[in-house]
Amino acid sequence: MNKSESFGKIKWVDTHCHLQLIEEELSGNDFENIEFLIIPGVDYSSSVRAHNLSSKINIETYWSAGLHPHDAKKIENEKESLIELFHQADLIGETGLDFYRNLSSHEQQCENFLFHLEFSKKLNKPIIVHCRDSFQETYEMLVEFNNTSPVILHSWTGGRKWTKKFIDLGVYFSISGIVTYETAKDLQLSVKEIPLNRLLLETDTPYLTPSPLKGKDNRPNYIEHTAQKISKLLNINEKELSEITIKNSRNLIKR
Repeated sequence: MNKSESFGKIKWVDTHCHLQLIEEELSGNDFENIEFLIIPGVDYSSSVRAHNLSSKINIETYWSAGLHPHDAKKIENEKESLIELFHQADLIGETGLDFYRNLSSHEQQCENFLFHLEFSKKLNKPIIVHCRDSFQETYEMLVEFNNTSPVILHSWTGGRKWTKKFIDLGVYFSISGIVTYETAKDLQLSVKEIPLNRLLLETDTPYLTPSPLKGKDNRPNYIEHTAQKISKLLNINEKELSEITIKNSRNLIKR
């Protein structure tokens, strides 16, 4: 059996998949190469939908509750409702800092991030961290807080310098379809720095569709294109990459 024939049979874990943001119903083909997936919330209502959807999908599924940095300005209104969900959820987040769009103020985003970190530590649940144009601030907050639960840097885009710094914190790096883009040379170099036991894969469905499908809404099964690119960058075969990332994902959620 050649490489192309065997590739489609390999399973992957999609650690960041916003299925609740897709309007149309997905088919079994959209999950044919998925071992399991995680549906992250971005605010209270989407977290509830992630919870409800996780019990309906006919594959192994986990969910998280959180407030995205874009909506950090809503933290006071959603705090009590989110706390209730945190106790039920498998993971905490999506949270973090986004100083590229600044749809909430820096102060609101930091307050929101700290709120999630506190409950991640208190409940000993992994936390999903959004980090865009905020590497220094995210790093400093993680160092200061010294979270003892697993940290996932979602859709990691940092270069080699920041990758090396965050490695020292023992975080997980989740790589999305961005790594397949011609413009992602720095990210492609940084992937080679990530310890294999800290590497995760994701789609960020319905966003960040990998090449050669860029322009379409992303889907869980498209993760194979991201995996194929990473396997080439690391010079390991897809089966080995699958085994490594599945093991990492299970260690992360302790399942």
